[in-house]
Amino acid sequence: MCFFFHVQDNYFEINSSFNRINTCMMEEKGVCMICLSPAEHKCSGCQAVHYCSKEHQKQHWKEHKHSCVPAKVKEDSKFGRYLEATRDIKAGAIILKEKSIITGPAQVTPPVCLGCYILLEEGKTVICDKCGWPFCSKACTLKEEHKPECYYTQQKGEKISISTFGTPHPNYQCVTVLRCLYQRDHNQKLWAKLQELESHCQDRRGTDKWENDRKMIAEFIWKFFKLDGTFNEDEIMKCCGILQINGHEVPLLEPEYVAIFDRISMVEHNCRANCNKSFTSDGDMILCAGTNIPAGSHITVCYTDPMWGTEARRHHLADTKFFECNCDRCSDVTELGTMYSSIKCKKKGCKGFLLPETFILPILHKTVKPDPKTQNLDNKFWVCNCCKDAVSDAIIQQLLQDIGRELSAMPKGDPDSCERFINHCSNYLHPSHYYMTDVSLALAQMIGQEEELGLAKVSDDRLLLKLQLCRKITDLLEILAPAETRLRGSVLYELHAAVAEAGRRKSLTDGPMVLLGHVTESRKILTESATLLKHEPPELPEGQLLQQAKINLVQMDELIRSLSSALPSPL
Repeated sequence: MCFFFHVQDNYFEINSSFNRINTCMMEEKGVCMICLSPAEHKCSGCQAVHYCSKEHQKQHWKEHKHSCVPAKVKEDSKFGRYLEATRDIKAGAIILKEKSIITGPAQVTPPVCLGCYILLEEGKTVICDKCGWPFCSKACTLKEEHKPECYYTQQKGEKISISTFGTPHPNYQCVTVLRCLYQRDHNQKLWAKLQELESHCQDRRGTDKWENDRKMIAEFIWKFFKLDGTFNEDEIMKCCGILQINGHEVPLLEPEYVAIFDRISMVEHNCRANCNKSFTSDGDMILCAGTNIPAGSHITVCYTDPMWGTEARRHHLADTKFFECNCDRCSDVTELGTMYSSIKCKKKGCKGFLLPETFILPILHKTVKPDPKTQNLDNKFWVCNCCKDAVSDAIIQQLLQDIGRELSAMPKGDPDSCERFINHCSNYLHPSHYYMTDVSLALAQMIGQEEELGLAKVSDDRLLLKLQLCRKITDLLEILAPAETRLRGSVLYELHAAVAEAGRRKSLTDGPMVLLGHVTESRKILTESATLLKHEPPELPEGQLLQQAKINLVQMDELIRSLSSALPSPL
């Protein structure tokens, strides 16, 4: 006999035959978190703690709920610290919700409130009585976040004065770093957490970014705040690196502010990640499963833009995160069969596409001397998958640069220009090439937005194009970036609107039965969109789409009921 009980979404199974413990169960045996007696029953939420009884689990829940997540920290020589799923996790489930341990303004920013980070306007500020930094309100001057710069400004003996607003101000470049440094002498526990985070000081040393940080941050802290005898170069530059590698831009405000998180910083990168990150309205970060994740799997997010091609992603990661990605997607030149970076073969009569033998070549860092065997691009060729014709990498790169310039010169918000680009570049690029996909995505979102009455005034050809583009991009995202729920949800929202409009037009000639079918399909697509966007806050465009999706679903349900009741009853 066995029974189940529920503790705040954690299910705990107890088998009444406590004395029957086989070898497998012995391997899983642990110590009860309350009484320290041998216990074999785990919290099913995280699989990380044991209990001898349901009473002790309930007793421990008040403390345990703050750390109960379906992932545990592991470490090895290849990945360093990372998170591993302790149980099967379903797509859409929140794995971890975490408050930031440090927040602050971006390095380059106009004057913002140092309490809530909203943009400040001249004549609409409140000055901190102690240090002179400007804020949006008296309440913000009293916030805990402001203590570091307030403390060091007071220690300096002269209040700060900010007189220009609306343009980047140099005094703000050091604030977030100063907040990290402050913890050394005022919060040893937090300082220790910061010091555990990767800073890549050795890789960064001597780069342009390093030299700029040393001048604009380290020297400013020494001279302006008179702290040259308090913090040395290594301490300051390590904090700069910690922010560069681990800082997250929080997009809830304009301009964005920066935050560092503890456990989420341990999540490793993968170009085809299984998780995504979002934020609550309070600035907490949510780590959400974008796909079904089996127990024992690494928890991953994408550190770069998954809609870039392999070369761009790998160079960005090497330049900003100081590692070279060799994930399954980067290792496959076809990018999981999508041909996302491939070029059309120009040999007469050939319908094949060109790709290099591999994208996994060492990316030069400033400290590495070039190896002529691997770095001479004249020795790198792109080969056709049909006729085996070879084209030098130099020619391919020149073509991509030319197309990139053409893309940059395109007028914004012009669907006609997007169509011309797609038609022209289809002579050179695979239909799913990242440039083609980028413009196709923009065009799909634009169709229907340029008219005051939306899709109702769009031509039949343009409506069909929107349908085709949305379906194609959705299929591509499911292969390349299934965890990018914001983008997938947004594209599905556009698709649902196009399907509904196509049904409305067909019903004018084919009757209400056709409309019912299209509205039902549209509702199904919209439901999936809302599910993908369910964790997005209203401050973000995707959160606003979610709110509209909820309204649309109610209206569609009413329409479906109305259409169904109007249909003749079957004999």
